[in-house]
Amino acid sequence: MGRKKDIQQVEVVAREFNMTPEERRDFGDFLEAEKLSDHSGTKNDRGDFTYEELRQKAREFLGLS
Repeated sequence: MGRKKDIQQVEVVAREFNMTPEERRDFGDFLEAEKLSDHSGTKNDRGDFTYEELRQKAREFLGLS
């Protein structure tokens, strides 16, 4: 059940940043790549991102940081 909540948070952040469906898919790939390259989040042992970390990652992904 935890995975679904994580995906929902990604969806909320994608809407907040007005991402297109393609950008949303690419953002998900970006997040997975970040986890694999030791830039993971602090939410849990899996390296998921907190809501604020997701917002920061969205800014990085979109070149807004």
